[in-house]
Amino acid sequence: KMTTRCEADEAAFRERLAAIEAFDGTPSVANFYVPLDSLISSAATLQSHASSLSRVHPDPELRAAGDACDLLINKFFSDLSLSRPVYDGVGAIDTSNADAQTRYSIEKTLLSYRLAGVDKDDETRERIRALNEEIAAIGQEFDRNIREDVRYLELDSVDDLVGLPDDYIAAHPPNEDGQILISTQYPDVFPFFEYAESDELRKEMLRLFNSRAYPQNDAVLRKLIEARFELAQLVGFDNYAELVTADKMSGSPQRVSEFLADLKGYTTEAQDAEYDILLARLRQEQPDAERLESWQNSFIRSKVRREQYDVDTRVVRQYFNYEASRDGILTLVQDLFGVSIVPWKTETWHEDVEAFELRDGDEIIGRFYLDMHPRENKYQHAAMFPFVNGIAGQQLPVAGLVCNFPRGTEPMQHSQVITFLHEFGHLLHWMFAGHQDYMNTSGITAEWDFVEAPSQMLEEWIWDYETISVFAKNADGEVLPKDLFDRMLAARDFGLGMGTRGQLAYAGTSLGLYDRHPDEIDFDEHTANMTRTFTKFEPLEGTHFWAAFGHLNGYSAIYYTHQWSKAIATDMFTRFDESGMRNAETAQAYRSKVLAAGGSRPAEQSVVDFLGRPISFETYADRLRSSKTADEGVD
Repeated sequence: KMTTRCEADEAAFRERLAAIEAFDGTPSVANFYVPLDSLISSAATLQSHASSLSRVHPDPELRAAGDACDLLINKFFSDLSLSRPVYDGVGAIDTSNADAQTRYSIEKTLLSYRLAGVDKDDETRERIRALNEEIAAIGQEFDRNIREDVRYLELDSVDDLVGLPDDYIAAHPPNEDGQILISTQYPDVFPFFEYAESDELRKEMLRLFNSRAYPQNDAVLRKLIEARFELAQLVGFDNYAELVTADKMSGSPQRVSEFLADLKGYTTEAQDAEYDILLARLRQEQPDAERLESWQNSFIRSKVRREQYDVDTRVVRQYFNYEASRDGILTLVQDLFGVSIVPWKTETWHEDVEAFELRDGDEIIGRFYLDMHPRENKYQHAAMFPFVNGIAGQQLPVAGLVCNFPRGTEPMQHSQVITFLHEFGHLLHWMFAGHQDYMNTSGITAEWDFVEAPSQMLEEWIWDYETISVFAKNADGEVLPKDLFDRMLAARDFGLGMGTRGQLAYAGTSLGLYDRHPDEIDFDEHTANMTRTFTKFEPLEGTHFWAAFGHLNGYSAIYYTHQWSKAIATDMFTRFDESGMRNAETAQAYRSKVLAAGGSRPAEQSVVDFLGRPISFETYADRLRSSKTADEGVD
């Protein structure tokens, strides 16, 4: 069914494109740009549905059909981006009397066409067209290998689970062979790293976790990087990192490198102090330890938090579960932004999936799905998947939140609640921003190194007792004690230096795989070098982290955007910090000037409008310099 629909729709898209290319007249916004934007919207909606369902649908045939449809529409978009008649038509539009959003939309369109290589000769454009198809197919294979490679640590006895919470042990009974299987999926692996007393088993789990999709993705990643390098050179850049940063706030890989170096400097003192504390604590158990190993980091840090801050995450997690956290986050959003969230009666792709509408009074702002629990062959990370990009007066924004959290009332890590709210921030941004006039100005279409900022700022509300006390309750209905919360808050930034350095290692890995000739790259050597450059850990020998670093496809060279956005988020939060986290006037200003603005103007302009002053990275620098864990893991 999907294949038939996809092929029919794609044929119709090509007919519409042919009509636009054959336009004979003076192009204007009304007679040329609006029909072009409508075509882009139709094709993007189909592609979003196909690519999203390929990663979450339980039916393998439908997942395969989704992948095939994604590739077919990707080829259409490649052809569209290389259409000289379309580029020339848009370039000929007189925008002297157009409104600011229309002028900006057309500027963005023309830039995207130039970055696609539309101005090259016929032979070059044909090669670019072939490379675009190749890159899309390789990227799908890279992602699929990660998604489908779930590995298991096989334990012989419940004694191997010493240190794990009782509910975790109960959820992992022995199988018919008497073995206990712990998977590399997030709900299994992260608690294991934090609580399992066995150093050797944590090491073995890390070996499994950092070996996913290897060796499958070795040749796949090589092909992906080579194809992107050739593409960049054909378009006129020295490497892919230059191409992919050309339309970002950073503007160049050189600026990104400088930014990473700056953050490295800001975190040196904090990282060293934190590492020394953790190593000293490790030596209480292993007197001969020469260094802290990566598989010991979460475990020892958790001990330090218990002993020095009196924060035991095994106790904390008893106050959080999925159902209560979901309801609490929905309540927060409704209270903060003056909206309502109600059930949406519609079909879903799995019985776990819930559907809702976001309303402002009687107006529907957007619709969304929550697919929040792990299952076989489902996307293993946490992300917001777009389904429909809203267009003012034409279509409502629709998206899905896809995560892998414990079910129902099973205990949930506080860090998972933060992830929940972070990803919900993307969902909120998508819906509030989905009411602009054009596809490239509506929804999350601001520069990519800004798009994490709204989600990162929203995380602050999970550190607000007024917010979480509404839903942070244990099985007996007792609210998370204020004194425990205060200790959590005191311990919040312990590890911020080391955690940020870990993020810099990911960013350096991402950038360094794309800012040079592929022949110069040894994957293991490069990732090891980035680990040593930015952290105090040694890579675990025999592992290949890069093979399961999914962002090397989607983000390519620009994983740095997480930290760039974090700097902006930290600065934006200063206004809430000053006025109060529940200040309705500030929240409405933020909603209208930043979120709802979408990509209708440069992100910097939106932030300046909200703050009333220029953006300052010093706010984030001050926090990093003054801290003594925050962002860790890949998200």
